[in-house]
Amino acid sequence: MGLDSMDKVLLSIIVPILNERSQLPEFFADLHRQQDIELELLICDGGSTDGSWEWLQQQEPDWVDLKLLQCPAGRGRQLNSAAAIATGDWLLFLHVDSRFSDPLVLREGLSSLLRVGNHHVAGHFALKFRREDHSLSAGYYFYEWKARSGWLETIHGDQGFLLHRRLLQQVGRFCEDLPAMEDTDFAERLRRVGQWQLLPAEISTSARRFETEGLWQRQLLGSLIMCFRTIGWSYFLAAAPGVYRQQQHSEKLLLFPFFQLIREMLSELPLRQRWRYWWLAGGYIRAHGWQLFFAIDAWRSFRQGLPVGAGKMRWLNFFAPIYTFLTDNLIGQFGATILLRSWFELTSLWLGKKEKK
Repeated sequence: MGLDSMDKVLLSIIVPILNERSQLPEFFADLHRQQDIELELLICDGGSTDGSWEWLQQQEPDWVDLKLLQCPAGRGRQLNSAAAIATGDWLLFLHVDSRFSDPLVLREGLSSLLRVGNHHVAGHFALKFRREDHSLSAGYYFYEWKARSGWLETIHGDQGFLLHRRLLQQVGRFCEDLPAMEDTDFAERLRRVGQWQLLPAEISTSARRFETEGLWQRQLLGSLIMCFRTIGWSYFLAAAPGVYRQQQHSEKLLLFPFFQLIREMLSELPLRQRWRYWWLAGGYIRAHGWQLFFAIDAWRSFRQGLPVGAGKMRWLNFFAPIYTFLTDNLIGQFGATILLRSWFELTSLWLGKKEKK
C-alpha cells in the first residue's frame, strides 16, 4: 500500500492521564507540529485533581478531533475506555510525556506499517529518555538499546504502540488488574497473534518517574510484576497495588515492603506449593538470562562512546545460543531456582538494612 493511501487514513491517538496538568500544553504543541496525517485524539482522565480535566475542557483545537472522557483511575482501564470509542482504523497508544522531534514521525511510522500491508504487524518507536541529569549513564543507555531489540519483554508503553484495530481485537483488552506493566503484558500477548516491528523514527519519553523513584528500583519492581504475572501468582498482583499506593508520594521507591509481602504470602502456602512458585519463577529468570550477554555488549559500546544501537552484539550472538542449549533443561532450571532463592534472601536482607536508614 503506497503513501497516497495516507490521505484516507485516520490515526486515533489514545492517551491516559492522571494529574498531568504540567505536561498537557507541551504535549498538545508537540502533536500540533505533526504534519501530513489526520489525527483523532482521545484522552481519558483517571480522576485528576490538579486542574488537568478543567484545562482539557477549555481546549478547542482546530487541527485535531479531540475527545475527552473520564473513568476510574488505572492505566489499563483508561486505555480500554478510550479505545472503545476510537473511530480510526489505526490506533496509537501513547504516554502524555512522549515527544517527537520530527514533524513527520507519525506519518512515517504509519506509512511503514501500511507498506507492510499486514494487519498482524504492530509498530513501536525507538526510545530515548529525556533526563534532568544530562550526564552519561550506562543504565539508561542499556535500557534504550534493549527497548530497540524487540526481545522478550523489552517492548513497553513508553515506546508507543501503533497497530490496526483488527490486531487489537485479536490481542484483547489491556489488563485492568495489574498494578503496573499492563503495557508489557499487552505487548507480550500481541506476540502470540502478531509481530512487532521497530518503526523508523525516535520517540523521547520523560525519565521523571525513574529519576524520582530510581531506575533500578522501578525496573526491579516491573520485573517482579512480570514474573508473577507469567507464573500466574495472582495473589501478589492483587495485593501489590496497595503497597505501591502507600508510597506514591515519597521520593525513592521502597522495595523492601514488596519483598516482605512476597515472604508473608509465601509463608501462608503449603511447602510444596511454595516451592512450585519458586520453581516457576526460576524458569522465568532462566529464560531472561540472555540479558547478561546483552548487558556486556551494551557496556562495551557505551565505553566506546557509540550511539545507542550502533555497537556489535558479539557476546549476545555467540553466547546466548550456548546458554540456552546448556540451561533449557531440568538441571538448568534447578540451578536458576536455587540462585533465585539465594538472591531473594540476600537482596531482602540488604534492602531491609538500606531502606531503614
